[in-house]
Formats: sequence, C-alpha cells, structure tokens
Amino acid sequence: SYPMKFSALFAVATASSVLATDPVEVLVCVEALCSACETFVTDYLVPTSQIEGMNDIMDVTFVPYGNAKIDMDSKTVTCQHGDTECFANSYEQCAIDIYPDQTDFLPFVGCVAETPTQFKMSQDQTFEDCANKAGLDFTVIKDCHDDADRAWDLQVAASQKTPADHQYTPWIVIDGELYDNSSHDLQGAVCDAYIKKGGKSDACNNESEVALK
Repeated sequence: SYPMKFSALFAVATASSVLATDPVEVLVCVEALCSACETFVTDYLVPTSQIEGMNDIMDVTFVPYGNAKIDMDSKTVTCQHGDTECFANSYEQCAIDIYPDQTDFLPFVGCVAETPTQFKMSQDQTFEDCANKAGLDFTVIKDCHDDADRAWDLQVAASQKTPADHQYTPWIVIDGELYDNSSHDLQGAVCDAYIKKGGKSDACNNESEVALK
C-alpha cells in the first residue's frame, strides 16, 4: 500500500542522510617519549575508539613526530627526547603506513604508549610484543623500520602532516578546531563536531563513557 511504500522510502532516506555525514577528522600529533602524549593515547584516544560506534564517526590521523626537527639537506631528524624517540616514532610511522586502518594501528600505538619509557629505548622487543598484541605482522613493520629510505620518507611525511604552528604535544585538531586537552572529553568533542555537521550516532546519545582520570 502507499503508506507502507512511503514509510519505506522515508526510512531509506533517513538512513542515507545519516550515512552521508562524513566522519570527524581527528589529527593527533604526538611523539613517542612524551609523557603527556602517552597519557592522552592510553587514557582517552584508545578508550574513546573502543566505544561502540565511535570508529564509524571519527577518522584518526595519528602522526608520531611532534617537536622533532628535520633537515632535508642532510636527511637527518632531531627528536625532542633524543635518538631513541626517533627510533620509536619510526616504528609507529611504519606500523601506521602498513596498517592504515585505525582499528589496526590504535591498539599498537596504545600498547607502545603504556610501555615504560626504558623499554622503548632502541629495543625491538617492545615493538614486537605490541605488534603481536595488536595482531600485526612485526616482520613487515621491522623491515620498514630498518629500510633507511622508506623510514626517511615516512619521517618526511610525518613532518609535513604536523602543523608548523603547533606549540606543544599532544596537539589535537578536530575538524580544523584545536582541541582543549584539559577538557578530558574526546568523545564529547568528536560528537559535538559530528552533530554540528548533521550527523547522528548512538555513540553520542549518552554522556561520555571515558571518565576524567
């Protein structure tokens, strides 16, 4: 009957309008040995991504580079916390390049972030353990990390993705707006941005599930 057809068409149109809303772009600029970055990743970014529906409405660009300085002439990178940080950043850059889906790389970088600093200092084992924990192939990640040309290209790409005007790390930008780290409410900020452009998601129906820590 006509009413049934109208209802079906309305349902399709409604579903389509929700699906047509682009995910919120979340740029996360960090560096591997930065304690504030580790806290953000382990206490807010990863837990927020684990809330049902959140990965559908946010697109995370994770950039392990932070306050590093790059010299294109000498092809060298100087990291804020020394060579060991460059070593760790490179492992994360490789993992993200090989496994660009955030549901793959976030568990890996989350594991690295929660690992004590002394175990991230030029030790492959930490990254192998985290790759295994995240279900990633460590062999291909290590091959990337040990390939000087590829590792350099990824450092260059990371430097280009990091806003030149960033003032600290973690530096988080949500749909073009700088996120206030002191709010401790990444879920709320992403949902606000998503709703602002007409999106609807069950992930945003309740109060933030990632509590202040």
